Amino acid sequence: MRSLFVGGEFSYDGRWMTDQPSLDTGGMYFLNGGQACLRVIGESLRGKGCRRMLLPAYLCPSIIRALQLAGLQSAFYEVSRDLTINIDQVARLAAEGDVFYFINYFGFPPAPSVQLFIRSLQQHGILVVEDNAQAGFPQDSIGDYVFNSLRKLAPYDGGYLKTRFDLQPIISRYTGKPNRRLPLIRAYRQRLAGYLLTGGDDREELQELYEQAERFYGIDGVVNGDEVEKGRIERLDWQGMRRIRRENFLYLLEQAGSIPGVNPLFTSLPEGVAPYGLPVYLDPSIRDMVLDMLGDAEISLLVHWDEIISHPVTRTNSLAVEMAGSMLTLPVDQRINRKQLDYLAVKLAGAVAACQQFTG
Repeated sequence: MRSLFVGGEFSYDGRWMTDQPSLDTGGMYFLNGGQACLRVIGESLRGKGCRRMLLPAYLCPSIIRALQLAGLQSAFYEVSRDLTINIDQVARLAAEGDVFYFINYFGFPPAPSVQLFIRSLQQHGILVVEDNAQAGFPQDSIGDYVFNSLRKLAPYDGGYLKTRFDLQPIISRYTGKPNRRLPLIRAYRQRLAGYLLTGGDDREELQELYEQAERFYGIDGVVNGDEVEKGRIERLDWQGMRRIRRENFLYLLEQAGSIPGVNPLFTSLPEGVAPYGLPVYLDPSIRDMVLDMLGDAEISLLVHWDEIISHPVTRTNSLAVEMAGSMLTLPVDQRINRKQLDYLAVKLAGAVAACQQFTG
């Protein structure tokens, strides 16, 4: 048996499978993932004569690349350190033919006042894209195009896209394109489960398998979703997973929020939110050292989004760069139990204290 571990990529876990479908996905398009959804959305928007997307300055740069491929230009609006949209700036920027794009960061929707503002944009003819890549299947959505990315929430590939527009002519053009990623990522997820339990596998070989799968995801441009993945996604116990995520979030918020030098972005959990993780700010002078120390303790955390710092477009925004350089996302997903959360909190406190002493 391996030592305690927390986070990392998802492996197969039969505990969350149900006998019957647990989701109502009627009226949604099932595609290969978030990038596939963005590709189809972009083509649809260009077909409607849209020219420019208003994007949050704090975002994953892969979004920019996907929209550039569709021929859409980009303009950026500010997002504050607490992830609040600068609606005054959006109102100044928005023009006829623009599209407004917003992210439900870490599963948290915008404040009601911001949602009202977004609806006012729609009333003035501006189409809205709602990114639920970190939110899964929220109870309510307001976008004209709404999509998610399931591989961020479970060990399966796919993304659901909901819109009132007919996208089938676009999607049909991609039918038959081979998915070179799927057999690789399935083998990885199967072998990872055994590795996490017993360590009986080659870690470097596993990592290479994962990286090859990711390369194919990035370059192959597969759009159509796989029916086997779809069936498994829809048989997951989404209600149970949401409950565990909420419980873990609240427990870890109390633990991590009491550590000096660790500052959670969210201090409460609204009803209905299924949190993706618990994002925290650290002093940027120690963030990477803390990340490395936790990695040595078998705690695998995510940075959202490290590529902001180096991407030629996003690196010009000083606030987004500062946020990306000081944030860590602590996992709260359905795999994690209280023992693991306690282990994470103890190791995080120790790493922060040690790094503060070293840099102080």
